[in-house]
Amino acid sequence: MKRRTGLISLLIVGLLAVAGCGTASPAANPSPPAASQSPQPSSDTAMDELQPEPGAELVYWDKKDAFSEYAVKEFEKKYNVKVKLEDMMFWETVGRLITDGPAGTGADVFVAGADQLGPNANSGLFLPNDYFAEETAKISVKSALDAVTVDGILYGYPRNIESFMMYVNKDIVKDAKLDTWDDLKAFAKKYNDIPNNKYGLFYETNNLLYNYSFMAGYGAYIFGNNGKDKNDIGLNNEGAVKGMEFYRSLKEILPVPSSDLTEDVKVSLFEQGKVGIILDGIWNLGRYKSLPFEVGIIEMPKMPGGVDPKPYASVPAYFVSAYSKYPNASKLFAHFMTTKEMQVKNYEMRGVLPAYAGIENDEKLKPDDIIQVFAKHVAKAEMLPVIPEVQYFFQNVTPVLEQIWNGADIKSALDKAVADMKANIAAAK
Repeated sequence: MKRRTGLISLLIVGLLAVAGCGTASPAANPSPPAASQSPQPSSDTAMDELQPEPGAELVYWDKKDAFSEYAVKEFEKKYNVKVKLEDMMFWETVGRLITDGPAGTGADVFVAGADQLGPNANSGLFLPNDYFAEETAKISVKSALDAVTVDGILYGYPRNIESFMMYVNKDIVKDAKLDTWDDLKAFAKKYNDIPNNKYGLFYETNNLLYNYSFMAGYGAYIFGNNGKDKNDIGLNNEGAVKGMEFYRSLKEILPVPSSDLTEDVKVSLFEQGKVGIILDGIWNLGRYKSLPFEVGIIEMPKMPGGVDPKPYASVPAYFVSAYSKYPNASKLFAHFMTTKEMQVKNYEMRGVLPAYAGIENDEKLKPDDIIQVFAKHVAKAEMLPVIPEVQYFFQNVTPVLEQIWNGADIKSALDKAVADMKANIAAAK
């Protein structure tokens, strides 16, 4: 069963995209229009409404579902601009645009993860969000805005915020006290029936999406200066070691080889009603709502010392292709998709948490307990760094998780991972 692997898959795509640049980089093909050649609002015209080019027709890459089809129809009615929606998941778009953009067959507007922007920002694929920069800044959650900005240039139009949640099977968990991880461990020890595949907690222990939370909670960081300093790596400091010690302590309630703790197994067991608590992305919320038992979410419990885990989050956003023949119409469409009306509709039809600042207080979202818990969760989250070197974090730290889970010396393993990251970064200069 093919499933999303969460934020890590986005970085894998980023890696593939970077690798793809070696054979089909935009630099080796007809150059896209430079950002400076795109229509720029002067101080006198910035207040004028941007007009689509006569005869403009757009190609739009996004997941083809009820929401994207609805939004396209609404835009076409409002602006009289045809939009062809092509079904593509957002972690696939950048890789496709690298080859299709120069060939003239790429999208004008596409959705991509913000973590794909950093490694590819200098590729010439993305047209800056210039005309609507001020309004985008005004309406977007600041961390989401930062995630689509590279070197001070705003590129994206933030759509929603993605991270993971702690889902609970309420029939199993019932009124168990889960304020701390000690509480959760006590619950799991009581519920576990491993010969019959029943677990109090189940998740992928070799997935950084979840486990970086423990390191960051105790003070580890990927790159210093808010993720901008590639020479300052905080993944083998005291906090990182303490976080990994806590991580390995979970083996007492999940005594399974990490190679067997896969996403497919996790989802299957949870859907069979055999697991009390799982860690999974918000993107699976819709499927879990339809299960024959009640599913809720809780905040991540506090770790020893009263410390909160610190998850990371990512931002899918709309981007305008630098190869578009209709940059005005494309910018209008990307902006239209991030209006409050469209972001609320996106929540209603897809169940996602929009990146619109304060939207959790909207009357349509306020009664949603799950969204309210998730909003608190992402408020504690840090966004993935957007600098290209973030790829080496996943590349070098992911293998360490399995080593540590299996008993390796934590400090030595982390020291080696950081040394390898530094070597990769130096080699990439």
